[in-house]
Amino acid sequence: MIVRRFGEADTGVLWALNALPNIGETADPAVPIPLPAATEAPAAFPDLADVGACFLDVGGEFLVAELDGHIVGMGGYRPDTAGGAEVLRVRVHPAARRRGIGRQLMTALERRAAGDGLGFLHLDTATNQPAAMAFYRSLGYRETGREHRPAWTWTLVYYVKTLPAPAG
Repeated sequence: MIVRRFGEADTGVLWALNALPNIGETADPAVPIPLPAATEAPAAFPDLADVGACFLDVGGEFLVAELDGHIVGMGGYRPDTAGGAEVLRVRVHPAARRRGIGRQLMTALERRAAGDGLGFLHLDTATNQPAAMAFYRSLGYRETGREHRPAWTWTLVYYVKTLPAPAG
């Protein structure tokens, strides 16, 4: 498995990966790993329509994980005004979950963020994704709060992790 920086040619496959279920079984080998590229950006995730402008051009990062030449994971961060960055769009293909791909992806994002001089990363997930909640806790993310709205069937959970100072 390799983790590398996003390239424009990855766009359609990232859109397809984003459309796969992120709730439910942690691993689903029934979903084929070679994903045909989607032709339209996901309307609910406008930042994925232009990863370059929404992540890279603002000083952030966006990485993809490849397994046997197929994209099976993604995630990025955008710097904030407080010296940290928000982690967004972390996804692992359902057929490739429970293989350490998410951990490698997050470790690479954390190293790059620390190398960029960022002091912490923050993110959110929801209570209807208990595997994601356990995953972030296992990586050392600390819960900082929760938010619930009447229209939601879940509760949003916020996390933060302090990054080590860059060596040097």
